[in-house]
Amino acid sequence: MAKILLMDDDTDQAELLAAILKREGHDVTLAADGSLAMVQIDSEVFDVVVTDIFVREKNVLVANAGLRLIEHIRNDRRTGDNTTPANVPVIAMSGVFGGPSDGHFLELAEGLGANMRLKKPVPPSILCRAIDKLLSPAL
Repeated sequence: MAKILLMDDDTDQAELLAAILKREGHDVTLAADGSLAMVQIDSEVFDVVVTDIFVREKNVLVANAGLRLIEHIRNDRRTGDNTTPANVPVIAMSGVFGGPSDGHFLELAEGLGANMRLKKPVPPSILCRAIDKLLSPAL
């Protein structure tokens, strides 16, 4: 199936989603923060990227880590055969804040080039369907 990069600092959530995606036949690589995810984007080819917007790096909440990752993917400055292409499908997830601004960061993610946005907690079946939809050739 697909090689997926999943960036989420919530270890329990990430491991649960990874286990479900692996059961579906996908190869999943986990990244706990934006810096690690960018290194992996620059050194491996992924078919799909799933990123949380807010992640902790060195115990500090980085409010734009997922946005920076999307921007990094879309800037297309990587060279070589072992890098993820700039047009890789990206799913942005967020659920840190409630209230009227809750969707604002997901809208920003779409503006930077995310193909889909999902509010956390994301039911595994919804994530699997989203990945399948992005990987399906357009009819």
